[in-house]
Amino acid sequence: MDARDIKLLGNAAVRFEGGIGTRAENELRAMEVLRDDEFPDIDDIRRIFEDSGRYGLSVRMKETLAACLKSETRIRRAAEHYAELADKYNIQIICRTDDDYPFVWRYMSGMPPVIFLRGKSEALLDITYKGAAGIVGSREPGRYARYATRQFSENLSRRGTVIVSGLAKGIDRDAHEACLDAGGETIAVTAGGVDVIYPYQNKDVYDRIISEGAVIAELPPGVPVVRQYFPSRNRLISGISDVCLIMQAGEFSGTLHTASFAGAQGKDVFVLPNSIYAENSLGGLMLLRDGAEVLIDTDTVYMRIQGEVENRKAMGAFVNSERFDDTDKRKNPADLWKLQKDNPEALSDGDWMMLILDELSERPKRIDSLFEVMNIKYTKLSSYITELERAGCIYESDGKYVLTIKGR
Repeated sequence: MDARDIKLLGNAAVRFEGGIGTRAENELRAMEVLRDDEFPDIDDIRRIFEDSGRYGLSVRMKETLAACLKSETRIRRAAEHYAELADKYNIQIICRTDDDYPFVWRYMSGMPPVIFLRGKSEALLDITYKGAAGIVGSREPGRYARYATRQFSENLSRRGTVIVSGLAKGIDRDAHEACLDAGGETIAVTAGGVDVIYPYQNKDVYDRIISEGAVIAELPPGVPVVRQYFPSRNRLISGISDVCLIMQAGEFSGTLHTASFAGAQGKDVFVLPNSIYAENSLGGLMLLRDGAEVLIDTDTVYMRIQGEVENRKAMGAFVNSERFDDTDKRKNPADLWKLQKDNPEALSDGDWMMLILDELSERPKRIDSLFEVMNIKYTKLSSYITELERAGCIYESDGKYVLTIKGR
Protein backbone atom coordinates (compact mmCIF):
# COMPACT_ATOMS: atom_id res chain seq x y z
CA MET A 1 0.00 0.00 0.00
CA ASP A 2 1.49 3.33 -1.06
CA ALA A 3 1.31 6.75 0.59
CA ARG A 4 -1.58 7.81 -1.64
CA ASP A 5 -3.78 4.92 -0.48
CA ILE A 6 -2.90 5.55 3.15
CA LYS A 7 -3.89 9.19 2.64
CA LEU A 8 -7.25 8.18 1.11
CA LEU A 9 -7.93 5.78 3.98
CA GLY A 10 -7.15 8.62 6.37
CA ASN A 11 -9.70 10.71 4.48
CA ALA A 12 -12.24 7.91 4.83
CA ALA A 13 -11.68 7.90 8.59
CA VAL A 14 -12.21 11.66 8.71
CA ARG A 15 -15.44 11.24 6.78
CA PHE A 16 -16.95 8.33 8.65
CA GLU A 17 -15.59 8.97 12.13
CA GLY A 18 -15.07 12.72 12.12
CA GLY A 19 -18.12 14.01 10.28
CA ILE A 20 -16.26 15.89 7.53
CA GLY A 21 -18.48 15.12 4.54
CA THR A 22 -18.47 16.01 0.86
CA ARG A 23 -20.22 19.33 1.47
CA ALA A 24 -17.54 20.50 3.89
CA GLU A 25 -14.75 19.35 1.58
CA ASN A 26 -16.31 21.12 -1.39
CA GLU A 27 -16.65 24.30 0.64
CA LEU A 28 -12.95 24.13 1.48
CA ARG A 29 -12.14 23.58 -2.20
CA ALA A 30 -14.29 26.53 -3.22
CA MET A 31 -12.24 28.67 -0.82
CA GLU A 32 -9.05 27.18 -2.35
CA VAL A 33 -8.07 25.71 1.00
CA LEU A 34 -8.02 22.30 -0.70
CA ARG A 35 -7.12 21.39 -4.27
CA ASP A 36 -9.58 19.40 -6.38
CA ASP A 37 -7.32 16.34 -6.12
CA GLU A 38 -6.71 16.71 -2.38
CA PHE A 39 -8.55 14.52 0.15
CA PRO A 40 -7.82 15.66 3.73
CA ASP A 41 -6.79 13.32 6.52
CA ILE A 42 -6.74 14.24 10.20
CA ASP A 43 -3.37 16.00 9.89
CA ASP A 44 -4.79 18.22 7.15
CA ILE A 45 -7.84 18.99 9.28
CA ARG A 46 -5.60 20.11 12.16
CA ARG A 47 -3.46 22.25 9.83
CA ILE A 48 -6.52 23.92 8.31
CA PHE A 49 -8.07 24.55 11.73
CA GLU A 50 -4.91 26.10 13.11
CA ASP A 51 -4.66 28.36 10.04
CA SER A 52 -8.37 29.17 9.98
CA GLY A 53 -7.71 32.89 10.41
CA ARG A 54 -5.51 33.00 7.33
CA TYR A 55 -8.08 31.12 5.28
CA GLY A 56 -10.98 33.24 6.50
CA LEU A 57 -13.10 30.24 7.47
CA SER A 58 -16.67 30.75 8.62
CA VAL A 59 -17.66 30.15 12.23
CA ARG A 60 -19.68 27.12 11.16
CA MET A 61 -16.71 25.60 9.32
CA LYS A 62 -14.40 26.16 12.29
CA GLU A 63 -16.95 24.43 14.54
CA THR A 64 -17.10 21.50 12.13
CA LEU A 65 -13.31 21.16 12.11
CA ALA A 66 -13.13 21.48 15.90
CA ALA A 67 -15.72 18.75 16.37
CA CYS A 68 -13.71 16.50 14.08
CA LEU A 69 -10.49 17.10 16.02
CA LYS A 70 -12.20 16.03 19.25
CA SER A 71 -12.40 12.54 17.70
CA GLU A 72 -8.77 12.53 16.56
CA THR A 73 -7.77 9.42 18.49
CA ARG A 74 -10.71 7.43 17.18
CA ILE A 75 -10.08 8.68 13.64
CA ARG A 76 -6.43 7.61 13.69
CA ARG A 77 -7.36 4.16 15.00
CA ALA A 78 -10.02 3.81 12.31
CA ALA A 79 -7.54 4.75 9.57
CA GLU A 80 -5.09 2.12 10.83
CA HIS A 81 -7.88 -0.47 10.95
CA TYR A 82 -8.97 0.35 7.40
CA ALA A 83 -5.37 -0.01 6.23
CA GLU A 84 -5.01 -3.42 7.87
CA LEU A 85 -8.19 -4.69 6.22
CA ALA A 86 -7.25 -3.20 2.85
CA ASP A 87 -3.93 -5.06 2.97
CA LYS A 88 -5.52 -8.28 4.17
CA TYR A 89 -8.24 -8.37 1.51
CA ASN A 90 -6.37 -6.66 -1.33
CA ILE A 91 -8.85 -3.79 -1.42
CA GLN A 92 -8.29 -1.07 -3.99
CA ILE A 93 -9.03 2.58 -3.20
CA ILE A 94 -10.30 4.64 -6.14
CA CYS A 95 -10.90 8.38 -6.07
CA ARG A 96 -12.66 10.61 -8.57
CA THR A 97 -9.40 11.75 -10.16
CA ASP A 98 -8.46 8.17 -11.12
CA ASP A 99 -8.99 6.88 -14.66
CA ASP A 100 -11.02 3.91 -13.45
CA TYR A 101 -13.42 6.02 -11.38
CA PRO A 102 -16.83 5.52 -13.06
CA PHE A 103 -17.10 8.05 -15.90
CA VAL A 104 -20.87 8.35 -15.47
CA TRP A 105 -20.38 9.53 -11.87
CA ARG A 106 -18.16 12.44 -12.89
CA TYR A 107 -21.19 14.40 -14.14
CA MET A 108 -23.65 13.29 -11.48
CA SER A 109 -24.22 14.99 -8.13
CA GLY A 110 -24.20 13.01 -4.91
CA MET A 111 -21.70 10.35 -5.98
CA PRO A 112 -18.90 9.38 -3.57
CA PRO A 113 -15.50 10.97 -4.21
CA VAL A 114 -13.76 7.80 -2.99
CA ILE A 115 -14.85 4.18 -3.40
CA PHE A 116 -13.43 0.82 -2.35
CA LEU A 117 -13.14 -2.22 -4.59
CA ARG A 118 -12.38 -5.93 -4.40
CA GLY A 119 -11.86 -7.71 -7.68
CA LYS A 120 -11.10 -6.30 -11.11
CA SER A 121 -11.13 -2.53 -11.49
CA GLU A 122 -11.32 -3.15 -15.25
CA ALA A 123 -15.01 -3.91 -14.73
CA LEU A 124 -15.55 -0.22 -13.94
CA LEU A 125 -13.86 0.76 -17.20
CA ASP A 126 -15.99 -1.73 -19.10
CA ILE A 127 -19.09 0.10 -17.91
CA THR A 128 -17.83 3.15 -19.76
CA TYR A 129 -16.98 1.30 -22.98
CA LYS A 130 -19.64 -1.42 -23.05
CA GLY A 131 -22.48 -0.14 -20.88
CA ALA A 132 -24.24 -1.48 -17.80
CA ALA A 133 -27.67 -2.64 -16.74
CA GLY A 134 -28.79 -2.47 -13.12
CA ILE A 135 -31.00 -5.48 -12.35
CA VAL A 136 -32.78 -5.43 -9.01
CA GLY A 137 -35.88 -6.80 -7.32
CA SER A 138 -37.46 -8.70 -4.50
CA ARG A 139 -35.54 -10.85 -2.04
CA GLU A 140 -38.40 -13.37 -2.23
CA PRO A 141 -39.28 -13.42 -5.94
CA GLY A 142 -41.65 -15.73 -7.77
CA ARG A 143 -40.50 -18.28 -10.32
CA TYR A 144 -41.55 -16.08 -13.25
CA ALA A 145 -39.46 -13.12 -12.06
CA ARG A 146 -36.48 -15.35 -11.34
CA TYR A 147 -36.67 -16.94 -14.79
CA ALA A 148 -36.91 -13.55 -16.50
CA THR A 149 -34.03 -12.18 -14.42
CA ARG A 150 -31.74 -14.98 -15.49
CA GLN A 151 -32.78 -14.64 -19.13
CA PHE A 152 -32.21 -10.89 -19.32
CA SER A 153 -28.98 -11.03 -17.34
CA GLU A 154 -27.61 -13.85 -19.50
CA ASN A 155 -28.65 -12.29 -22.81
CA LEU A 156 -27.26 -8.86 -21.97
CA SER A 157 -24.04 -10.38 -20.61
CA ARG A 158 -23.47 -12.28 -23.85
CA ARG A 159 -23.58 -8.92 -25.67
CA GLY A 160 -20.89 -7.51 -23.38
CA THR A 161 -23.13 -5.52 -21.03
CA VAL A 162 -21.92 -5.29 -17.42
CA ILE A 163 -24.60 -6.40 -14.94
CA VAL A 164 -24.90 -4.37 -11.74
CA SER A 165 -26.84 -5.42 -8.65
CA GLY A 166 -26.70 -5.40 -4.86
CA LEU A 167 -25.72 -8.98 -3.87
CA ALA A 168 -28.97 -9.46 -1.94
CA LYS A 169 -30.99 -12.66 -1.87
CA GLY A 170 -33.42 -13.39 -4.66
CA ILE A 171 -33.30 -11.24 -7.80
CA ASP A 172 -29.86 -9.74 -7.06
CA ARG A 173 -28.26 -13.15 -6.65
CA ASP A 174 -29.94 -14.50 -9.80
CA ALA A 175 -28.74 -11.49 -11.82
CA HIS A 176 -25.13 -11.86 -10.68
CA GLU A 177 -25.11 -15.63 -11.05
CA ALA A 178 -26.65 -15.71 -14.53
CA CYS A 179 -24.14 -13.13 -15.70
CA LEU A 180 -21.20 -15.12 -14.37
CA ASP A 181 -22.57 -18.37 -15.84
CA ALA A 182 -22.74 -16.63 -19.24
CA GLY A 183 -19.09 -15.58 -18.96
CA GLY A 184 -19.95 -11.92 -18.39
CA GLU A 185 -18.80 -9.23 -15.97
CA THR A 186 -20.84 -8.21 -12.97
CA ILE A 187 -20.45 -5.58 -10.28
CA ALA A 188 -21.98 -5.91 -6.82
CA VAL A 189 -22.58 -2.71 -4.85
CA THR A 190 -22.69 -3.41 -1.14
CA ALA A 191 -24.25 -1.55 1.80
CA GLY A 192 -21.19 -2.11 4.00
CA GLY A 193 -17.47 -2.56 3.54
CA VAL A 194 -16.42 -4.53 0.45
CA ASP A 195 -14.90 -7.17 2.72
CA VAL A 196 -18.24 -7.71 4.50
CA ILE A 197 -20.26 -10.49 2.86
CA TYR A 198 -23.98 -9.86 3.25
CA PRO A 199 -26.01 -11.98 3.30
CA TYR A 200 -23.41 -14.61 4.12
CA GLN A 201 -25.29 -17.34 2.25
CA ASN A 202 -24.25 -15.53 -0.93
CA LYS A 203 -20.56 -16.10 -0.19
CA ASP A 204 -20.23 -18.47 -3.15
CA VAL A 205 -21.45 -15.78 -5.54
CA TYR A 206 -19.37 -13.12 -3.76
CA ASP A 207 -16.22 -15.20 -4.26
CA ARG A 208 -16.98 -15.60 -7.95
CA ILE A 209 -17.62 -11.88 -8.36
CA ILE A 210 -14.29 -10.78 -6.85
CA SER A 211 -12.59 -13.28 -9.16
CA GLU A 212 -14.44 -12.40 -12.37
CA GLY A 213 -15.94 -8.95 -11.68
CA ALA A 214 -15.87 -6.46 -8.82
CA VAL A 215 -17.47 -5.64 -5.48
CA ILE A 216 -17.58 -1.92 -4.72
CA ALA A 217 -18.75 0.26 -1.82
CA GLU A 218 -18.53 3.85 -0.63
CA LEU A 219 -18.13 2.69 2.97
CA PRO A 220 -14.63 1.86 4.29
CA PRO A 221 -13.43 -1.71 4.91
CA GLY A 222 -14.95 -3.47 7.88
CA VAL A 223 -18.09 -1.33 8.13
CA PRO A 224 -21.02 -3.68 8.87
CA VAL A 225 -24.22 -3.68 6.83
CA VAL A 226 -27.08 -1.84 8.51
CA ARG A 227 -30.54 -1.00 7.26
CA GLN A 228 -30.01 2.76 6.86
CA TYR A 229 -27.18 2.20 4.38
CA PHE A 230 -29.36 0.46 1.79
CA PRO A 231 -30.94 3.57 0.20
CA SER A 232 -27.48 5.08 -0.29
CA ARG A 233 -26.29 1.81 -1.81
CA ASN A 234 -29.30 1.83 -4.16
CA ARG A 235 -28.45 5.28 -5.53
CA LEU A 236 -25.03 3.93 -6.50
CA ILE A 237 -26.55 0.95 -8.33
CA SER A 238 -28.78 3.20 -10.42
CA GLY A 239 -26.09 5.85 -10.80
CA ILE A 240 -23.48 3.51 -12.25
CA SER A 241 -25.96 1.78 -14.58
CA ASP A 242 -27.18 3.05 -17.95
CA VAL A 243 -30.65 1.55 -17.46
CA CYS A 244 -32.46 0.01 -14.51
CA LEU A 245 -34.48 -3.22 -14.73
CA ILE A 246 -37.05 -3.80 -11.99
CA MET A 247 -37.87 -7.50 -12.02
CA GLN A 248 -40.31 -7.66 -9.10
CA ALA A 249 -41.17 -5.23 -6.31
CA GLY A 250 -43.85 -5.01 -3.67
CA GLU A 251 -45.70 -1.84 -2.76
CA PHE A 252 -43.18 -0.92 -0.04
CA SER A 253 -40.14 -2.65 -1.50
CA GLY A 254 -36.71 -1.09 -1.13
CA THR A 255 -36.31 -1.77 -4.84
CA LEU A 256 -38.55 1.24 -5.44
CA HIS A 257 -35.77 3.41 -3.99
CA THR A 258 -33.50 2.25 -6.79
CA ALA A 259 -36.17 3.04 -9.40
CA SER A 260 -36.75 6.46 -7.84
CA PHE A 261 -33.04 7.27 -7.87
CA ALA A 262 -32.78 6.07 -11.47
CA GLY A 263 -35.59 8.37 -12.54
CA ALA A 264 -34.04 11.33 -10.75
CA GLN A 265 -30.70 10.57 -12.39
CA GLY A 266 -32.28 10.54 -15.85
CA LYS A 267 -31.97 6.78 -16.35
CA ASP A 268 -34.50 4.66 -18.22
CA VAL A 269 -36.47 2.35 -15.93
CA PHE A 270 -37.88 -0.90 -17.30
CA VAL A 271 -40.33 -2.99 -15.29
CA LEU A 272 -41.16 -6.64 -15.82
CA PRO A 273 -44.98 -6.83 -16.01
CA ASN A 274 -46.54 -9.14 -13.47
CA SER A 275 -49.89 -10.20 -12.05
CA ILE A 276 -52.15 -7.44 -10.71
CA TYR A 277 -53.27 -9.90 -8.03
CA ALA A 278 -49.79 -10.50 -6.61
CA GLU A 279 -49.06 -8.19 -3.68
CA ASN A 280 -45.32 -8.61 -4.16
CA SER A 281 -45.67 -7.12 -7.66
CA LEU A 282 -47.71 -4.01 -6.80
CA GLY A 283 -44.65 -1.77 -6.60
CA GLY A 284 -43.60 -2.65 -10.13
CA LEU A 285 -47.11 -2.13 -11.46
CA MET A 286 -47.21 1.29 -9.79
CA LEU A 287 -43.99 2.19 -11.58
CA LEU A 288 -45.56 1.20 -14.89
CA ARG A 289 -48.59 3.33 -14.07
CA ASP A 290 -46.29 6.25 -13.35
CA GLY A 291 -44.48 6.04 -16.67
CA ALA A 292 -41.82 3.33 -16.45
CA GLU A 293 -41.36 1.23 -19.58
CA VAL A 294 -42.55 -2.34 -19.94
CA LEU A 295 -39.66 -4.80 -20.02
CA ILE A 296 -40.32 -6.99 -23.05
CA ASP A 297 -37.14 -7.82 -24.93
CA THR A 298 -33.38 -7.64 -24.63
CA ASP A 299 -32.90 -5.72 -27.89
CA THR A 300 -34.69 -2.61 -26.63
CA VAL A 301 -32.69 -2.56 -23.40
CA TYR A 302 -29.41 -3.16 -25.19
CA MET A 303 -30.07 -0.38 -27.69
CA ARG A 304 -30.75 2.08 -24.85
CA ILE A 305 -27.49 1.10 -23.22
CA GLN A 306 -25.57 1.52 -26.46
CA GLY A 307 -27.14 4.94 -26.88
CA GLU A 308 -25.61 5.92 -23.54
CA VAL A 309 -22.27 4.46 -24.60
CA GLU A 310 -22.40 6.64 -27.72
CA ASN A 311 -23.20 9.63 -25.50
CA ARG A 312 -20.07 8.97 -23.46
CA LYS A 313 -18.05 8.72 -26.63
CA ALA A 314 -19.40 12.11 -27.70
CA MET A 315 -18.44 13.51 -24.28
CA GLY A 316 -14.83 12.43 -24.78
CA ALA A 317 -14.76 9.30 -22.62
CA PHE A 318 -12.98 7.36 -25.38
CA VAL A 319 -10.43 10.02 -26.35
CA ASN A 320 -6.89 8.62 -26.42
CA SER A 321 -8.18 5.41 -24.91
CA GLU A 322 -6.08 2.37 -25.74
CA ARG A 323 -8.75 0.25 -24.08
CA PHE A 324 -11.35 1.43 -26.58
CA ASP A 325 -8.98 0.64 -29.45
CA ASP A 326 -8.40 -2.83 -28.01
CA THR A 327 -12.03 -3.68 -27.35
CA ASP A 328 -13.41 -2.57 -30.69
CA LYS A 329 -11.18 -2.16 -33.72
CA ARG A 330 -14.05 -1.74 -36.20
CA LYS A 331 -15.07 1.74 -35.22
CA ASN A 332 -13.54 3.30 -38.32
CA PRO A 333 -16.62 4.20 -40.43
CA ALA A 334 -14.93 3.02 -43.63
CA ASP A 335 -14.38 -0.41 -42.10
CA LEU A 336 -17.98 -0.49 -40.87
CA TRP A 337 -19.35 0.34 -44.32
CA LYS A 338 -17.32 -2.51 -45.80
CA LEU A 339 -18.60 -4.87 -43.14
CA GLN A 340 -22.15 -3.62 -43.73
CA LYS A 341 -21.83 -4.64 -47.35
CA ASP A 342 -20.02 -7.97 -46.88
CA ASN A 343 -21.34 -9.25 -43.55
CA PRO A 344 -24.09 -7.03 -42.04
CA GLU A 345 -24.94 -9.65 -39.41
CA ALA A 346 -21.60 -8.94 -37.75
CA LEU A 347 -22.55 -5.34 -36.96
CA SER A 348 -23.72 -4.46 -33.46
CA ASP A 349 -26.50 -2.00 -32.69
CA GLY A 350 -23.87 0.59 -31.84
CA ASP A 351 -22.19 -0.01 -35.21
CA TRP A 352 -25.46 0.59 -37.08
CA MET A 353 -26.06 3.81 -35.21
CA MET A 354 -22.54 4.95 -36.01
CA LEU A 355 -23.20 4.31 -39.70
CA ILE A 356 -26.38 6.39 -39.53
CA LEU A 357 -24.43 9.26 -37.95
CA ASP A 358 -21.73 8.92 -40.61
CA GLU A 359 -24.35 9.01 -43.39
CA LEU A 360 -25.98 12.11 -41.91
CA SER A 361 -22.60 13.84 -41.61
CA GLU A 362 -22.80 14.49 -45.39
CA ARG A 363 -26.19 16.25 -45.27
CA PRO A 364 -29.63 15.92 -43.63
CA LYS A 365 -31.69 13.06 -45.07
CA ARG A 366 -35.16 11.61 -44.91
CA ILE A 367 -35.66 8.17 -43.43
CA ASP A 368 -36.47 6.67 -46.84
CA SER A 369 -33.11 7.94 -48.18
CA LEU A 370 -31.35 6.32 -45.23
CA PHE A 371 -33.27 3.11 -45.79
CA GLU A 372 -31.95 2.88 -49.36
CA VAL A 373 -28.33 2.77 -48.22
CA MET A 374 -28.45 1.06 -44.80
CA ASN A 375 -29.36 -2.49 -45.89
CA ILE A 376 -31.44 -3.29 -42.78
CA LYS A 377 -35.11 -3.71 -42.00
CA TYR A 378 -37.14 -0.53 -41.87
CA THR A 379 -38.29 -1.27 -38.33
CA LYS A 380 -34.68 -1.63 -37.18
CA LEU A 381 -33.67 1.62 -38.88
CA SER A 382 -36.60 3.41 -37.27
CA SER A 383 -35.66 2.13 -33.81
CA TYR A 384 -32.03 3.23 -34.24
CA ILE A 385 -33.16 6.69 -35.30
CA THR A 386 -35.40 6.89 -32.24
CA GLU A 387 -32.45 5.99 -30.01
CA LEU A 388 -30.21 8.58 -31.65
CA GLU A 389 -32.92 11.23 -31.20
CA ARG A 390 -33.30 10.33 -27.53
CA ALA A 391 -29.52 10.54 -27.11
CA GLY A 392 -29.52 14.03 -28.60
CA CYS A 393 -27.30 13.03 -31.54
CA ILE A 394 -29.86 13.90 -34.26
CA TYR A 395 -33.13 15.78 -34.59
CA GLU A 396 -35.88 15.97 -37.20
CA SER A 397 -36.45 19.13 -39.23
CA ASP A 398 -38.89 19.39 -42.16
CA GLY A 399 -39.02 15.62 -42.48
CA LYS A 400 -35.22 15.23 -42.56
CA TYR A 401 -32.86 14.04 -39.87
CA VAL A 402 -30.09 16.46 -38.95
CA LEU A 403 -26.85 15.72 -37.12
CA THR A 404 -26.31 17.69 -33.92
CA ILE A 405 -22.96 18.80 -32.55
CA LYS A 406 -23.24 15.95 -30.05
CA GLY A 407 -23.55 13.44 -32.88
CA ARG A 408 -20.46 14.60 -34.76
